[in-house]
Amino acid sequence: MPVRFIIFFLFTALAPPSHAALTTLQQIEVATFEKMREVERYQIKIAEKHFLAGTFKIALAEYEKFLTLYEKSPGAPYAQLMWSHTMMNLKKPKTALRDGFQSVIDYWPKSHEATIAAYCMGDAYRTMGLVKEAQKAFRFLIKEYPDHEIAIRSRQDLLHYARLHKDIEERLSLLNELTFKVKRTETSKEICIKACHELAELHCFAQKLAEGKKALATTYTGPALFDQVFSLSAKAVQHLLKEPKTKPAALKLGDQLISELRAEMLVRPDIARDLLYRVADLHGTLGRPADTWQVYEEIGKQFGLDDDLRSRQAQWSIAREKRDQARRLYGEFDDQVTGQKVIAGMYLEEGKINEAIEVYRHLLEIDGEHSGDHFWAIAGCYEKLSDWKKAIASYRQVDRFPGDYFAIAKCHRRLGEQKEAIVLYNQIKIVEKSAAEATLQIGFTYEEAKDKEKAIRTFQLTCKRYPKSGQASKAHSHLQNKYNINVTLGGTEEE
Repeated sequence: MPVRFIIFFLFTALAPPSHAALTTLQQIEVATFEKMREVERYQIKIAEKHFLAGTFKIALAEYEKFLTLYEKSPGAPYAQLMWSHTMMNLKKPKTALRDGFQSVIDYWPKSHEATIAAYCMGDAYRTMGLVKEAQKAFRFLIKEYPDHEIAIRSRQDLLHYARLHKDIEERLSLLNELTFKVKRTETSKEICIKACHELAELHCFAQKLAEGKKALATTYTGPALFDQVFSLSAKAVQHLLKEPKTKPAALKLGDQLISELRAEMLVRPDIARDLLYRVADLHGTLGRPADTWQVYEEIGKQFGLDDDLRSRQAQWSIAREKRDQARRLYGEFDDQVTGQKVIAGMYLEEGKINEAIEVYRHLLEIDGEHSGDHFWAIAGCYEKLSDWKKAIASYRQVDRFPGDYFAIAKCHRRLGEQKEAIVLYNQIKIVEKSAAEATLQIGFTYEEAKDKEKAIRTFQLTCKRYPKSGQASKAHSHLQNKYNINVTLGGTEEE
């Protein structure tokens, strides 16, 4: 689309202090601007400066001045249009409508500004809350300027109201225009494509699959059209399944889609596997788990087993509480590490901690490169079993400072070994970003050891050394609540 509008760049002396810019409804056409005399351009710029600066009363006077001095100018319709916009900004929509936008249409009916004014009238009515008048104005614009780009904007506005008021008849009419009649330009293309999708969805939900396909065919062809129709139809199946009265229609549409998918396999053998997965998913959506499994077996026979298929079969098994079968499938993974990790996770979900530990020990044998991760998982398992000594032994196999030291210290505290924990926390303090947390935990550890004096002193130290940290806030609150001691973040009151 050729550029039709231009935003004026004002002379430095006239530039407004704000970064405001004119909207597309407020910009002058290049051709009009070029026809104006320099004195006329200057007067428009004066008015525009005040409009952009928000001094609307002065802008109004300047536009009126232009109309008085240069009523025969090519820029007169534009000045009248901007006078109307200024009135809108002054919260006088009735005046803008009666003496502004309507005047543009009456005095310059064939001008570009008249088309813009026709749209602005609808917009003004909308601002006033007069929906019916706004709709009437937008319909008038579409009738008078059906091929103008501003008519597309009017259709979008009317679509908004049609959706809001659940006016399916007007909604379908507007969507049909955008889908089949409006010329697709750089400006309108995206709007028309969205309209064709919305129209197709309405048809599919109404069980008019052929009509939906017709709408999508305005944008897509060949395999792309098939994929779009399938995607929308599958969505329609889910929609129809929600109500008992439409469930038979959903099953019928689902069977139709399955037949079309199998026919498409002959046309597109290169993606036959993917199409079969869609068949399996549809059976699942339709509540036919046995058929889903049968399709999985078909895929395995035709294309061979891989981890993707095994994973789908395993998830199917888990959904039906066949967890041993799922574990067997994960155990057959080509990617043994991934399969074993999932098995360990399943055991943890079931509370079978010892079994999970055995799996992680197997992972140590087959994936030694990531032994730290597996020892960490084993340590976590021992924590769940409250076997703190074995947890400590496992954490000591991990090089993840200071996280490993925090974990080991926590285990020592569970064993009542506060001294060992404090030694570890003190070593952690060399790491600046962890020092505040380590100091706070030392305070709690002294508290667990019944050493009240050292605990209080450490909490106070946390507030003093790390006043802006979350740990200081916790220490401050704890001192107040447990010991009734008030401190200032950054030092104790006594200091």
